[in-house]
Amino acid sequence: MILLLSSATYLENKGFLMHHTTSNSDLKYGLSGLATAPIGYLVLLFLPVYLEVVGISLALTEQQIGWLASTDSIGLVIATFVFSIFIKRVNFRKALIAGVVITVLGNLISALVTDFLLLCIIRSLTGLGEGIIVAVGISAIGMTSNPNRWFGFYTAAIVVVQAIGLVLVPIIYDSMSLSGVFVAMAVFYIFPLIVIKLLPRKSDDYKSAQGVVTDQSKPSKQTNKLLNLGLLSLLFFYMSIGGVWTYVSIMGTSSGLTLSFVSQALSLAMIAGLAGALFFALIGDIGKNIGLLFISIVVMTLSIWVLNSGLTDMRYLVAMCIFSFFWSIAGARLFAVISDVDHSGKYISAAQTVVGVGYILGPILASTLVKGVGYTDVIIMGSLLFSLCFIVILPLARFKKS
Repeated sequence: MILLLSSATYLENKGFLMHHTTSNSDLKYGLSGLATAPIGYLVLLFLPVYLEVVGISLALTEQQIGWLASTDSIGLVIATFVFSIFIKRVNFRKALIAGVVITVLGNLISALVTDFLLLCIIRSLTGLGEGIIVAVGISAIGMTSNPNRWFGFYTAAIVVVQAIGLVLVPIIYDSMSLSGVFVAMAVFYIFPLIVIKLLPRKSDDYKSAQGVVTDQSKPSKQTNKLLNLGLLSLLFFYMSIGGVWTYVSIMGTSSGLTLSFVSQALSLAMIAGLAGALFFALIGDIGKNIGLLFISIVVMTLSIWVLNSGLTDMRYLVAMCIFSFFWSIAGARLFAVISDVDHSGKYISAAQTVVGVGYILGPILASTLVKGVGYTDVIIMGSLLFSLCFIVILPLARFKKS
């Protein structure tokens, strides 16, 4: 009897310590990921107004704007892909330092360049650093025990950074020209170093934090196939986002809205996006409902069709707010679906490669569809890709519900 009571006490204490350790690691990994990955996506988050000011400064055509929109993503794709392959060997903290150095230098050099081709090359190289920062941060979030919740908070952090940038970029451009915008971004990329000590050192740190003492069995072939479908779904989603987001500012200004109003409207839309992200983070298991993802995709599709013609200030603002609210929900859920199945960081890191590919292919495809001042074909493209995204994610989403 005494032995049984002692054993029970030991197991209870051990369980408490494991729970405490898991909660502590969740907080560290989650917060460090929130302060890191969104900064890596800086250029992609600022994309509409960033492209607008670069296009004005360098007198770019709409096709050149589409190509420029893809340049940072090229480096980001390469970096996140390599990271996902060698993730078990990478020291996350050293990798973050390397990523910060590359991005800071790349942006400072960009401030000195006026040639379009040379700028594209530099931005592609800068994207390597951006990709490293993203991969480190997103892997840390993927190691948490409740990724559905943390990816909701991650999306909220993305929206906050995005809102700040959409407000500041036009202001900085007006006062310090394009070079000032690049210098300001260089400063932003230093911020992740503040949380470097909270990051995990390597990809399997989550095992000791959650009390896993033996290697997890390898995912089955069926699970790998479903995860690959999840990555394909992300590709379709971010091809659509990349293509539409590239021209969403220009859609407004070409309809007679001022750049100042458009940037402010997009910033206000980010507040709606923040609300969507927090809503998703707080609703718990309800967020896993396939119906919520379906509604989000449908409403996003309807919102971009509002931009097709007859834009007024209020119509543009409302459409962007609704779009951003449901973008946050859909984006967070797509990441969480993958991370729920794979805690090692391999697939969620590979997901960032897929996001980058989407941001490369989307703007390029959209740039070939732009006709004069019409953007109908771009909107059709976005609608079809959103539909494919939902269809392809269904097997993995259903697998998680069973």
